Amino acid sequence: MATIVDFQVPIDQFALADTVARVSDPYVEVERFAAQGEDSTMSFVWVTADDLDEFEAALADDPSVEEFTVLASFDGERFYRMNWIDEVELVIHLLLEEDGAITRAHVANGSWNMQVMFPDHDSLSRTYEFCEENGLSLTVDSIYSLDSNDNSRFGLTESQYTTLMEAREMGYYDVPREATMSELADALDVSHQALSERLRRAHKSLVERALTGSNAERSEQPSISRPE
Repeated sequence: MATIVDFQVPIDQFALADTVARVSDPYVEVERFAAQGEDSTMSFVWVTADDLDEFEAALADDPSVEEFTVLASFDGERFYRMNWIDEVELVIHLLLEEDGAITRAHVANGSWNMQVMFPDHDSLSRTYEFCEENGLSLTVDSIYSLDSNDNSRFGLTESQYTTLMEAREMGYYDVPREATMSELADALDVSHQALSERLRRAHKSLVERALTGSNAERSEQPSISRPE
């Protein structure tokens, strides 16, 4: 079954590292990747920066970028087609070796944050091995299957999901409310305090998933680090 993984890779182990280091707080988001042979990729990239000319000057000197073209330009934002030729081993492996689909990729807090859909869990395991062999640090935030229950897709535990569903059905979220927290606690056979804490954690998970597309708290999956 298809497996979806949210993970992070340090910016200095991926393309555009030099550009991002030279420019003040740019926002970089890849809309689409396409492998070009075994050593380069074509990427369609949205960039937002205070000084886009400064960004392009850095881009021109970046060893990971063979060439780039501006496809569209707006106030403070540009859309590029870029050919990457360095620090793209992971992308090549994902696209060509594992038949993976990179569904999201953007730069934040010194890392590339990516979401990849693997055809099965074995391809994910092989990618772990690939990262170890090539000295890449990969930190997993979340893993779930396409046929997972809705609760796991939204970062919820089973009890949190059940609680939210019961709250919705009882009208706890209606305006005006049709059920109080005490009534909801009685229906779920939990204490008022336990229910309050469970709802707070569930709401936090939903908000984080909505705002970032992944769980802010990392799962217990192991990290793969660059060897010393």
